[in-house]
Amino acid sequence: VEVKPDAVYKRDGLDVYIEKDISFPQAALGTIIIVPTIDSEVNLRVRPGTQPGTMVRLKGQGIRDPNGRGRGDQYIKIKVKVPEKLSRKQREILEEFEEN
Repeated sequence: VEVKPDAVYKRDGLDVYIEKDISFPQAALGTIIIVPTIDSEVNLRVRPGTQPGTMVRLKGQGIRDPNGRGRGDQYIKIKVKVPEKLSRKQREILEEFEEN
C-alpha cells in the first residue's frame, strides 16, 4: 500500500505532523488556536512565551494501527510569524518593550 503525500499532514509511521502559524503577540501572550486533526478539529492552548519551533503532541490523534493496537500521535510545530511591516505606533511599542 502506498500513501500519497498530503498538503497539510506529514506522516512518519503512525504519527502525523503539521505546522501551525501564530502571530508574535499570540506566542508572547498565549492563546487558543484551532488545529486540524485527521478526524476533526481541536482547540489547542498555546502557552504564554511559546518559542518558534516548539513541538506540541496530541496523544492518540495520529493514524490508527492497522493491527488494532492503538493510534499514533499528532505533532504540531509552532511557527511564529513576524510582521514584515509595522506602523509607527507598533514600532514604538516594540522599542519600548525592548528597553524594559
